[in-house]
Amino acid sequence: MRMKKFTLSLLALIICATTFAQTAITSPSDIQPGKTYWISNGRYYTWDYASAMYFDRIFGDRICLGYFGQADPDRGDFVDNPEDPDQQFAFIEYNNHLYLYSVGADNFVSMKDGGAHIMSSPENYVTVTPNSCSLPDFPWNIKFDGEIYIGGYYRRPENGYITCIDDQSATSYSNAWQILEVGELENVDEITKRLADNMSKFDDVFAEAQDSLMNTYERAEEFLWDINYNVDGGNPIELQASDPGAANYIWCNEPEMSEGSMEGLLDDDETTFFHSCWNGTIESVHWLSINLGTPIKDFMFSYQTRHNATGNFPESIEVQGSNDGVDFVTLGIFNQGLPKTTSTVWDSENIKADKEYSYLRFMIYAPNVYWHMAKFELKTERYISVDEKYQAYLSYLNDLVKAIEAAKRFIDKNEATKPEEYYAYAEQITSKMEFIKKLASDSDDEETIALVAEAEELYALEGVGYPGEAPRATFKEAIDAAKAKPTTQAGLDLKAAMQAYIESHDIVLPKSREKYTLTFVTTQGRRNFLNVETHDLGDFKYYTLSMVEDTYTSQGNALPETAAFVCIDNGDGTYEFVTADGKYLGIPENGAYSGSETGLYDEPTYFTIEKMYPNEMCNTNITYNELFGLVALCSSGLYMAPQSSGGIFYVNDLPNFQTAWTSAMRIEPWTPGEDTGIENVGIETVVEGIYDLQGRKVENPSTGIYIVNGKKVLVK
Repeated sequence: MRMKKFTLSLLALIICATTFAQTAITSPSDIQPGKTYWISNGRYYTWDYASAMYFDRIFGDRICLGYFGQADPDRGDFVDNPEDPDQQFAFIEYNNHLYLYSVGADNFVSMKDGGAHIMSSPENYVTVTPNSCSLPDFPWNIKFDGEIYIGGYYRRPENGYITCIDDQSATSYSNAWQILEVGELENVDEITKRLADNMSKFDDVFAEAQDSLMNTYERAEEFLWDINYNVDGGNPIELQASDPGAANYIWCNEPEMSEGSMEGLLDDDETTFFHSCWNGTIESVHWLSINLGTPIKDFMFSYQTRHNATGNFPESIEVQGSNDGVDFVTLGIFNQGLPKTTSTVWDSENIKADKEYSYLRFMIYAPNVYWHMAKFELKTERYISVDEKYQAYLSYLNDLVKAIEAAKRFIDKNEATKPEEYYAYAEQITSKMEFIKKLASDSDDEETIALVAEAEELYALEGVGYPGEAPRATFKEAIDAAKAKPTTQAGLDLKAAMQAYIESHDIVLPKSREKYTLTFVTTQGRRNFLNVETHDLGDFKYYTLSMVEDTYTSQGNALPETAAFVCIDNGDGTYEFVTADGKYLGIPENGAYSGSETGLYDEPTYFTIEKMYPNEMCNTNITYNELFGLVALCSSGLYMAPQSSGGIFYVNDLPNFQTAWTSAMRIEPWTPGEDTGIENVGIETVVEGIYDLQGRKVENPSTGIYIVNGKKVLVK
C-alpha cells in the first residue's frame, strides 16, 4: 500500500512538470517562473562524472550533487537524467526575488548549516550571474541572497551534500553551473500562491522580531536618558582624497591599485572598503597620512572593519603628529581591543597632544603588513558625562551605545534573513544594559560567588611551577575582597586578578637536594615519567634514559626510585638533575628512542626552569590557562619534547605543547610508593633469564609482565 501511494505521488509530480526539448539559458533574463530546469555542475562534468543537482530522498531534507552516492536505494548508481523530477527545479517569484523550487521535493530550497536544504518557507532567495570560469557550457554562478555561492563540494560527511560558501572558490569549476530549460511547471500558480502564503506568515514573524528589537533599543535609550548619559563633541572632520593641495587630504603610502580605493574608506557604504597593497609591497609599514591645513591638538578617531574579511585586521595603530610632514612624534599607541570581526566599529580614546599639529599619521600594523578598513573618521575631542554612580562604567556605557547604533543600522539595511538575527541584536543590548545595572548595584552577584569558589580551588594548587609567594598574596587579597562583598564589580576585579595569577612568571622552583619526578604532560592529559634504566653486564654498567607511560601508573603501580632525580640549585638561576648513580640529566639527541644511550651524562647539564607559555609550537588556541602549573627545562636554548607515547625524544628551540610532542612538565616531589610485587626494569639487576607467566623462556620479550630472576618484572 505504501509503494502504491509513493508511485501515485511520483506520477503526480511527473504530470506537474511536462518534459520537452532541453535548451540552455543564455541570459539570467531567460529564466521564467513557469518553466522547469535541469542544473548541472562544471567540476564533475569535466571529470566525466554525473553532475546534476538533485533532491535526495534518502536524507529527505537536502539537495545533493549527482556524482556522490545514490539518489534512491532501488535506482542503483546515480545517472544524469533531465527527465527525472528529482533533478528538476523551478524559479518561483515573490517580492521581486526568485526562490529555488525542487519539483521532486515539491518544496523550496534554502541555506542551512552551510548547505542546501528543503524548506516550506525559504529563508534565502537566489540569483543567477555570469562567472569567469573557462568552461563555456557552465557559465553561471548561483547564489543565495546574492552573496553565498552554491557549489559542488565534498566537504560534508553526508555524500554529495551541496556546500554553500561566502566567496568564490579557488577551484572556480565547483561554482560553475549549466542551466537547461527542460519543461513546463503546470501548477506554477498554486506553487506561487503557496510561497506567498508561507512568506506572508514568515514576514509577520519578521515584523514581530523587528518590533522586539526596536522596543529593546528604545528601553536602552530610556535607561541612558535616566542616568543622564550625554555626549558632546566627537564630531567627524570631513576628509577628502581627491585634492592633495586642499585641507584634510588623506592618503596612504602603499595603496592597493587593483581593489579597495581610498574613496571606499570615506563613503558611508559599509560594503565598500580600502585595502593597502598586498602585492609588490615596498614599505614595511602601511600608514594613512592626513594633511590637515588647520592644526589640531585634541582629537579622536574611529574606523569600521571590512564587511567580508577573515583576517589581516589592524592589530596596532600608532598615531603620530608633525608640523612639517617630515619629522613625526608619537601621540598615542592603540593595541588593545582592536576588532577582529567584520563590520565592527571601534572608537579611540581622546588623544591630547602636547601642542597643535598640521599633519597626522596613523601607522597601522597587521599580521601580513597589508590591511583593510571599511570606514575611517577623524573626530573632534569627545566629552561624555553621566551620573556619578555610573562614572566608573563609561566604557561599558559606550559599548551599549555602539550596540544600539549597530542595531539601528541593521534595521535600516533591511538585510535580515532570519528573525533570530533581530533577537540576537536585542539580546546583546539587553545583556549589556543589565550588566551595567548590576555593576552599579551593591547587591550580591551569583556569578561572583561562584567565581570565588573557583578562585579558591585555583589558589589551593601549590608546588613547583605554580605562582610564588608574592602573586599568591595578591591573589588572596582579591579572593578575600570578593568573598566579603561579592558584587558584580568585585567579580570583574577577581576575574582580572585570577588571570594575572595564572599568567604570573613568578613561580615556585624546586628545592636543592630534594628528589623530584619529572612528568611530561600532553594536551590530552597523558603523563609520561622520565626514568633511568641500569644495564648490568657484569664487568660494567651503563645507563639509559627512558619513559614510564601513564598506563603503568594508572594500573596502581608505584613509580620506582629510578624515576626520581635529585635537584641541585646552583644559586644562579640554573639547576642540575642527578640520578641515584651520579649521572646527570641532559638533553637527549634529537630523534633518539627511549631506552637508547642518550640524555644521561657524566658532566652536569645546566637547566633553567621556565614557566610554560603559549607559542607557535603549542596547539592552536592554547592559552596560559591550559598551561597553569606546567614548566619546561631549557638548556642552551633547547627543550626536549618526548613523543606522547614516550617512545622518541624530540628537541626544539621552543617548548612544545601538542598531542604528539610536549615539553610541558610537572616537577613533583618523589614519595616512595607501596610495593606492588612488580619490579621495574629500570631497577639495577643482573638478568639470568626471562620467562613468561607460564614459565616459558622468552628470548626477545615484548611489552608486558615477565618472570626475571624469580620476580615479576614489567618490560617496556
